[in-house]
Amino acid sequence: MAETQKFLLFRKKANEEPRYERYEVPLRKGMTILEALFYIQDHFDSTLAFRYSCRGAICGSCSVTVDKVPQLACKTQVSKVKAAKKPPKLPELNFGDISDWNKEEEILIEPLPNMEVVKDLVVDMEPFWAFYREVEPYLEREWNDESPESTQSSEDAKSIENLVYCILCGLCWSCPVNASNKDYLGPSSLAKGYRFIADSRISDEHREGILEKVWKKDGVPACEKFFVCNRVCPKGVKPGTAIKKIREEWLRDE
Repeated sequence: MAETQKFLLFRKKANEEPRYERYEVPLRKGMTILEALFYIQDHFDSTLAFRYSCRGAICGSCSVTVDKVPQLACKTQVSKVKAAKKPPKLPELNFGDISDWNKEEEILIEPLPNMEVVKDLVVDMEPFWAFYREVEPYLEREWNDESPESTQSSEDAKSIENLVYCILCGLCWSCPVNASNKDYLGPSSLAKGYRFIADSRISDEHREGILEKVWKKDGVPACEKFFVCNRVCPKGVKPGTAIKKIREEWLRDE
């Protein structure tokens, strides 16, 4: 008989109270949480809603909360969930009544925290993207038909390399500030802001513009230095450290 794993899944439809449902999935070597969700959708309930795209920990679409830890479903192996060392000092993430959750035997899967649930494990990412667009984290250049339009030394590229790795997965929105302040720009937007503030190719005018946007009341000053974002980031971007560097940049220019 094949080995199986029990799951406890958060379920919610529009205008309904959340509930939790149980499923038992046959395991195979290397099975990920995302593959388990596909099995549940294919064999138990085709209405189960969740997001995914690349299946390679690049797009960030499949972000969920697994055993109270925000993670990428495609990167998290089922067999390693219970043995994995949990990041320290994570905030308490409450989505519904799980008083009957068997923590030893059942893997709990819930949506991303601090976002409105659309259905099941799908959350409304529009506020996340709205704050991202507000920061304007991109390069601006006049059209030039001669390549390259801009160059960068390997040293300058290396200085922002870890920030470039951000895949905008939304895991860092588990920050307690996002829970209490719906206007907070969020760690990812602020980290993306610093990625371009520190980019040697950006114009001084654009750099100052981004600095002003990230330094507004609900931007960098609202960060309370919990550094939860650093601990849950699947790519080692360390948004909290980037926010710290923005503070240093702002104070240096004052």
